[in-house]
Amino acid sequence: MQHEFSEADLALVHALQLHPRAPWASLAPVLGSSAGALARRWERLSGAGLAWVTGYPLAALSAGAVTALVELDCDARFLDAVCAALDATPAVVTVEHAARGRDLLLTVAAPSFPAVAALVLDELARLPGVTSLRTHVVSRVHVEGSTWRLDALDTAQRRAVRALAAGAPAGAPAGAVDVTSAVFAPLAAELARDGRLRAVELAARTGRTASTLRRHLGVLLRSGALVLRCDVAQVLTRWPVCATWWCRVPGPQVDAVVAQVRREQRVRSCLSLTGPADLVVTAWTGSVADLARTHAWLERLLPAGGIADASVVLRTRKRMGRLLHPDGRATGEVVPLPLA
Repeated sequence: MQHEFSEADLALVHALQLHPRAPWASLAPVLGSSAGALARRWERLSGAGLAWVTGYPLAALSAGAVTALVELDCDARFLDAVCAALDATPAVVTVEHAARGRDLLLTVAAPSFPAVAALVLDELARLPGVTSLRTHVVSRVHVEGSTWRLDALDTAQRRAVRALAAGAPAGAPAGAVDVTSAVFAPLAAELARDGRLRAVELAARTGRTASTLRRHLGVLLRSGALVLRCDVAQVLTRWPVCATWWCRVPGPQVDAVVAQVRREQRVRSCLSLTGPADLVVTAWTGSVADLARTHAWLERLLPAGGIADASVVLRTRKRMGRLLHPDGRATGEVVPLPLA
């Protein structure tokens, strides 16, 4: 199937990146449309797997939890079976096929260091066909995918959408909401599958009254304990090529390098790691030629010999728990991240 984003599609997705649960009536004047037209547009985009809103617990990526990148090599005869097992594992939040240096690059998240060790040593290493694993523990998250933005809205529109998001009443601090509790865990699970589910739909799915559900939902969303993120089918955007660079940066220079990396729109992720390659940068680029330009930019930014390795992502099959078709569209199947 062939799909193409219109400018209006991209503008809507950009707006939802800034305010994932924005009411259609509030977005309509900003985007020069009607609430009904926006609702129908989103239904088409999400129904085709072109864009989606995912919810995941902040605790999965915050202090106390442990995130790691795992390079995995496996016998080609077992690749499909290994990938199927990874797809079904909640703690393996992202799975990417790499062009060189490793067969698969995984992002894993667990509530503690022993939990990460158990995942890698007792589960992943024992999958039939896995031949080697190399694990890099994330020490700091500088940039992550929920902050990446399209460039479809102008400055005034971005300001207007941010004002809508900022207008929501303040709630309890994230630490005051336990997403593993019987009250909030069912809501978190449903919002992982569809972060824009209406209160009436959530009430029906969780067996609560509409009034009770609205109260619980408001507390959860205002707390910040659940991150809402609008994603898009990458290979159908104007940035279809993704690459990851493994870099060496002397400790005193890390903050200055990260400050420059944050300003580059193409950068999707930037993490500090344990090990000799202590900074990893992932970017979405417009073409192979643009990839080369991004590589040159990074070389100029880093100390001499700072790039230890680079690898193009051939295909992303799972992103933040959501399974993807080979063309980047969401399949509709979601394996929610671990709540604790």
